[in-house]
Amino acid sequence: MKKLFTLALVFYCSISYAVPLMPVSQPVVKFTPGVLCSQSDRDFSEIVYPEKISRCQRNIGDEEKTAVAANYGNIPRSEWNNYEFDHLFPVCAGGSNSPENLWPQPLTEAKKKDILEVDICLAMKAGTLKQSEAVKKIQDWFSQTH
Repeated sequence: MKKLFTLALVFYCSISYAVPLMPVSQPVVKFTPGVLCSQSDRDFSEIVYPEKISRCQRNIGDEEKTAVAANYGNIPRSEWNNYEFDHLFPVCAGGSNSPENLWPQPLTEAKKKDILEVDICLAMKAGTLKQSEAVKKIQDWFSQTH
C-alpha cells in the first residue's frame, strides 16, 4: 500500500510540474491598475467623442510586452502567442498603452471582453456613456465574470 501511495505521489508531482500554470484570468491590480490616455502621453493621438476624451494610438511594442510578461510571472516569449496583451481600459475608451494598463489576457477570454469593449465604445461615440461609466462597466465585468 505504501508503495502504491508513493508511486501515485510521484506521478502527481511529475504531472503538476509538467503542466504549465493556469493563465491569469484577470488583471492583478498591483501591476495593472488601469491608466487613461492624456494629452501628455507619448502615444496621444486626438480628442474624441462628445465628452472630449484623450485618445492614444494603439502602440504596444516589445518593451511594453516584456514589462507585462515579467510582472505576470515571466511569461516566456515563446508563450506570448497564447495571450493578447490587452488594455484593461481599451484604447477606444481612452485607455493608455502604459504597462500599467496592459495585462496578458488568455485569447479565449479576450474575445469575450472584446464584445463589451465594442458596446462601450459605440455608446461613448454616441454620447450616451461617459468615460467614468465605461471604466466602471469594465471593472464590474471582471468582478462579475471571475
